[in-house]
Amino acid sequence: MAKLGIENISLGEGLTIRPGVRARDYIGDLDLFHELGVRRINTASMDPDRIRTFDEFAMLAEMAAERGIVTTTEFAPSLTVADLPTALEAVRHVGRPDFRLLIDTMHLVRSGSGAHDIAALDPALIDYIQVSDASLHPRFESYFEEAMFERMVPGEGELGLRDLFTVLPADRVYAIEVPLRTQAKAGIGPRERLGKCVEATRRLLAEARAEKA
Repeated sequence: MAKLGIENISLGEGLTIRPGVRARDYIGDLDLFHELGVRRINTASMDPDRIRTFDEFAMLAEMAAERGIVTTTEFAPSLTVADLPTALEAVRHVGRPDFRLLIDTMHLVRSGSGAHDIAALDPALIDYIQVSDASLHPRFESYFEEAMFERMVPGEGELGLRDLFTVLPADRVYAIEVPLRTQAKAGIGPRERLGKCVEATRRLLAEARAEKA
């Protein structure tokens, strides 16, 4: 089937490995992503079996590559791949240049890594960046609740985003992932909420790039 010619979908998500869920279960999703012109997909794992997780990542990456799609993997303290070192193990296990890292700034710092760890990586390993801010220590009992519903506007937290931006590859997609449930409940509209995040992210990126120049 011919692609629809949509060029602005930078990431397809929802391809999570779980107990009883295999990479092959996502063949239909991959076909649809290909039809839509999606350039990359993201996967994560909630299966406690790390070896099975890595093997399923490899299968998913192979199926995605057959459709011209790059695969990224996201790590977070609440996931099977909980931190940067484990994510790098997954990349080595898969052993494909089109299986790369998705860096979520909250998950990166909360899992114990920072700018110095990113600076030590081959930039080619990083394919996509999700930007948000947060406190260094959890504000909610549930990590998932905070990550999904109540992050912070870039620059208002303690993650050191400007330092991260100085070492992250500049020519990647920087996607803003800043759910602000409390503000939404207070009646602040999506345009105002998102506008603050976009403005803050652009400012931090400009400052980081001026510092590198």
